[in-house]
Amino acid sequence: MSELLVQAQRPAGTRERERRAEALRRHRADARVQSMASAGELAYLRAQLRVAARLTARLAATNDISEMVGLVVEELHETFAFYLAAIQRLEEEGTLLLVAGAGPLAEVMTEFLLVEQAVDTGINGRVARSGCTALVADTRLDSDYIVRDPHTDPRSELSVAIMVDGAVWGVLNIEAVESGAFTDADVVLVETIAASLGTAVHRAGVIADLECTFTTTLAVITSTVEAKDDYTANHGQDVAGLAERVALRIGLDASQARDVRYAAMLHDVGKIAVPSEILLKPSPLTEQEWVLMRGHAVVGGDLVGRIAAFAHLAPAVRASHERWDGGGYPDGLEGEQIPLAARIIAACDTFDAIVTDRPYRAARSAEEAHAELERVAGSQLDECVVRALLAELASGD
Repeated sequence: MSELLVQAQRPAGTRERERRAEALRRHRADARVQSMASAGELAYLRAQLRVAARLTARLAATNDISEMVGLVVEELHETFAFYLAAIQRLEEEGTLLLVAGAGPLAEVMTEFLLVEQAVDTGINGRVARSGCTALVADTRLDSDYIVRDPHTDPRSELSVAIMVDGAVWGVLNIEAVESGAFTDADVVLVETIAASLGTAVHRAGVIADLECTFTTTLAVITSTVEAKDDYTANHGQDVAGLAERVALRIGLDASQARDVRYAAMLHDVGKIAVPSEILLKPSPLTEQEWVLMRGHAVVGGDLVGRIAAFAHLAPAVRASHERWDGGGYPDGLEGEQIPLAARIIAACDTFDAIVTDRPYRAARSAEEAHAELERVAGSQLDECVVRALLAELASGD
């Protein structure tokens, strides 16, 4: 008996129930497929949100722009395995300079990527000129795309402007091998990251300006000493640069090392209270004159402590003439009672004093200074700091 005859013999209600059951089955199957697709999209969206949050936190932890752009491209590549994630900075002369790249294409970037690109060419140039995002589903169909190698060129591209202070600072660009690889969700992610990077770059510029103002203020303060003692002013600058490098070598972070430099610039500011005839005396000081000279550490600490922006440097300034064995001044501190910044300044101060002409003696050689540092390590100076200082001097930096 044919299937048609069987169906004809079934009651109409039975056929309708079977039709509805089949429709429901298909609906459920479609729903499962859609659910699986939605789950995949949701997982991808969650990954995007995690990347954006993680990058925002990491960018907030640094003021180094080179480190910032490196973080962005590495995070994008490692999480989403893009063929290329790159950042170009817009230069004043109208070129886009490649400053960071990650991905298979970036591994040979000097061969296949435009390290410098005129702003009036390419998709990235269009984005830099307009400030508008470019989502390119197929690079072969975009007349602005700059062909590098037809066989290896990516087929999809997403480029977003990085804005700083309302102006285009650069372009964040990601590329994929296949066409149609990027969606509107990717646009939101990359625009969010570009905005975070722009904010971080702006903050770094503000901090750099503040630091410039800060060091200028320090220079004005120390110039008051320069009027009395030219050696002290020059000596402070030399010690400051060396102290910062030693601090970094010991393991202090950049912010802590800068504080060491600032304290070193100020460590002799108290000499403003010492009579010029004592500062410039060409012969050894008397005991009474030494009392006046040693008083500059207290005066310096007090002066620095009265300035709100510098107050946190006061302990290091006051203790910069203490000795590891407790025989220094003004408080007779010993060992790790002495602030680390002060121990670094003391070692650098000792080296610079040996190799610099003084009113009462000529400068000695660097070799003699090294020998003297090794002799007093563990008694006058912190031995660990001396080792770091000698390593820094040996590096030739």
